[in-house]
Amino acid sequence: MRRRFCFSIETRKKLGQTYSTIGGLYRQFELIYIVADERDVIRVRTNYRKGEDIYLYRTTISPAQARERFREYLHSLNALRDKARWYNAITTNCTTSIRAQHPPGERMPWDWRILLNGKGDDLMYERHLIVTGGLPFAELKARSLVNARAQAANDAADFSERIRTHFVGAVPSY
Repeated sequence: MRRRFCFSIETRKKLGQTYSTIGGLYRQFELIYIVADERDVIRVRTNYRKGEDIYLYRTTISPAQARERFREYLHSLNALRDKARWYNAITTNCTTSIRAQHPPGERMPWDWRILLNGKGDDLMYERHLIVTGGLPFAELKARSLVNARAQAANDAADFSERIRTHFVGAVPSY
C-alpha cells in the first residue's frame, strides 16, 4: 500500500488566537506549510471541522512535473525556516503561495480565481490541468467531493484508496 501525504499552506496562529479576515490583511499571522499524512490533512477537514467541503482531483501533470512541484514545495517550506513570511488574505494566501513558488517564467497566468478560496478547481478545469473524463465541471466537482468517503473510511488503513472510489481518471502509478 502506497503512503500519500499532503502539503497544506495555512496561517500559524498563537495559542488561543482565532482567524480573522481583517487580521489576515495586517500581518497578524505567519504563513506555515504543514506536511502530513493525507488521512490527517483530509480527516481534520471532513471528520472534525464542520462546513468544509474537500475535493480530490487527478491532475494532468506528468510524474516529472509532479516531482518538480514537490521540490518547489520543499524549497518554499525550507525558505520559511530562514525567513518567516506573513500571511495576507489577498497577496500571500494559500493559493497565491502555490503560484508564487513556481519559477517566475513558469507561473500560471494571473486570474481573479486565484484570490478566492474554492475557485481554483474551476480555473484548473478551464486550463485542462485536471482529468475531467469528459464531464462538465459541475458533475466532475460533485463526483470529486470526498467528505462522505473520508468520514466512512476514517481510521481505515486503506483510507487513501477508499476516498478515491468514483475517482475520475486512472490512479497514477508514481
